[in-house]
Amino acid sequence: MDKRLNLALIGFGRFGKTYFKTIIKDKKFLLKTIFRKRKIRNPKFELLSKKNLRKNDVKAAVICTPVKTHYLISKFLIENKIPLILEKPAADKLNEIKKLIKISSKHKAVVFVNHSDLYNENFHFLLSKKKLIGKIKYIEAEFGKYDTKYKNRKELPFKDWLPHPFALILKLVHDIKSIKIDANMIKKRKKSYFQKLIITFKSKNEIEGKITYSNNSRKKKRSLIIFGQKGKIIYDGYSQKNNYLIAKKIIKSPNLKNTPIQTILNKLHRFSKKKDLYSDLYISLKIQKLLLKIDKMI
Repeated sequence: MDKRLNLALIGFGRFGKTYFKTIIKDKKFLLKTIFRKRKIRNPKFELLSKKNLRKNDVKAAVICTPVKTHYLISKFLIENKIPLILEKPAADKLNEIKKLIKISSKHKAVVFVNHSDLYNENFHFLLSKKKLIGKIKYIEAEFGKYDTKYKNRKELPFKDWLPHPFALILKLVHDIKSIKIDANMIKKRKKSYFQKLIITFKSKNEIEGKITYSNNSRKKKRSLIIFGQKGKIIYDGYSQKNNYLIAKKIIKSPNLKNTPIQTILNKLHRFSKKKDLYSDLYISLKIQKLLLKIDKMI
C-alpha cells in the first residue's frame, strides 16, 4: 500500500516548475495531478474542481498561480478541508486576507504562506541563538537582484520583494509603528521598471532599522544584520557560508539539510497528517498593511 500523501500542484509557471522538481523526488508525497486554468493535451493537467479533487483523492495542495487568483483558490481548498501551501503574497487585497483568516479559523485549516526566508534553516538556527547578542538595537536589511520582469507601473518591484525582509523583521520585533522613505528612485529601461528604495522604520518596542531594495544591481542580495547589545547576527539567504552569530565567540550555522521548499513541504506533510490548525495568514496581513502604507507614500 502506497503511504505517500496525495498532493495536487495548482499552477505550473516559474514557481510551479520549481515545486514540481522537489515534489517528484520527495518520498513523502505522491503528485496526483497538476491543476491549470486551461486544459492542455497532457493527462497530468486538469481543471480544478470538487469532482477532480475527489477523483484524485487529494489530501494537500500547493498554489503557485497569479496573486489575483489566490483568494478564490485558497477559499475553495480550505472549504474542502485541503491543507495547503500558498506562494506569497497570500492575496493583494487586505479584505481578502482577512476573509481567508476567518474561513481558516472556521474550518480549522492548515495554511502555509511561503515567505521563503521564514523556512530557511539557517535563519531559524540563528534565531534560536539570538539571546546571546542581548537586546536588539538595530536591524539592517539589503534585498534584491537584477530583474526585468516588472512591466507594469502599478506593480512596482518593491511589492514583490519587500515581503521578504518584512517577514524576517516581524519575527524579531513587535509590530512596526512607523516607516519613512529615505530614497525612491524609479526608472524605466528595457520595457521594465527598475527601483531603488531605502526605508527606515521603528517598531513598537523601539527597535530601529533600515531596508534597502533594488532590482538594478547585478549582484543579488538577501541579507539581514541584527545588532544587539552584546553582538550581532548575520544572515544571508543566498549563501550557506555567510550565516553566523558574533558575540563572545563566533557561532556558524550548520550545513543545511533542506532547502526552504523542502522545509515547508515537510511541515505541510506533518500538519496534514496531524490535522492541526495552522496559519501564516496573520503575518501576511501585517505585511500587506505595510506595503499599502509604502504605496501611498511613493
